[in-house]
Amino acid sequence: MVIEKKSRLTFKAACCVLVALVVAVLLQGCGKAEPIASGSGFPMTVTDDLGRQVTINKAPQRIVSLVPATTETLFALGLGDKLVGVTEYCDYPAEALAKPKIGGFSTPNSELIVAAQPDLVLATNIHKEYIPLLEKAGLTVVATNPLNLAQVVETIKLIGRITGAATEADNLASDMEQRINMVHAKVRDLPDDKKPDVFFEIWPDPLTTGGAKSFINSLIVTAGGKNIAGDVDQDWVTFSPEMVLSHNPQVIIFCYHGASLLTAEQIKGRIGWEKVEAIKNNRVEFLPDQDIVTRTGPRVVESLELVAKSIHPELFDKQL
Repeated sequence: MVIEKKSRLTFKAACCVLVALVVAVLLQGCGKAEPIASGSGFPMTVTDDLGRQVTINKAPQRIVSLVPATTETLFALGLGDKLVGVTEYCDYPAEALAKPKIGGFSTPNSELIVAAQPDLVLATNIHKEYIPLLEKAGLTVVATNPLNLAQVVETIKLIGRITGAATEADNLASDMEQRINMVHAKVRDLPDDKKPDVFFEIWPDPLTTGGAKSFINSLIVTAGGKNIAGDVDQDWVTFSPEMVLSHNPQVIIFCYHGASLLTAEQIKGRIGWEKVEAIKNNRVEFLPDQDIVTRTGPRVVESLELVAKSIHPELFDKQL
């Protein structure tokens, strides 16, 4: 469990447990309007994921990122040199570690943000309480919160447009779409009985998985599986062991944020779980790097490919 220190300002600090941090960065659900940008040059006006209309007057030269996934995207677009502030959790690529820190992910330090003199701040939905105060200080803030694979791609395009890197963003998005389509092409015609029931464990205590509004659900469905929590109209869902047993998943995937808490053998050894199909058939899969699963940046394609291999090893070889 990670709890960050309260900001020095009078803002209400968003102290939250690990699962809440994970929730904020994951893509969840569907039916959300895509970000819209009007015009192809500057000034341009965009509607961000909080429904706010924001005008960017010129291509930004000084950018602060409050989101690890956005930081990864900016580096992928060749904009790392314009980053003048990132969170303490922005650790990929390695160059991000050398950037000035503006506080935590859920509790950024607004004094440090203002002192960095950015002409663009990129935030997400958990920063709602900070955004008005940053704007009052004269800063331009755009919030993104992609909720599924398609929206990740559109968000990358949006970030490219508002930063003057539209061509680079379109090229990156095209590559991502191609890889997503390659996965989808292998599973789209599978009959329903060939799509295994999947339990994706993101935290062991309390036992937590992704519901219909989680990015985990998007990954499982796109990879040709059925999420056992996919009928729960929530983002993150606390499951009891008995609920998992009653759903009897054919595949168990587990991946914990910031720690390797359990091994596959420990999960297989849970009392009563020996009757679960996934355990009887040795289908318990560990994903070692949860950052690529929980961060809605360019590496989500890698997470999709890993999940696809875990669900359908017969269709996806190691060279995917």
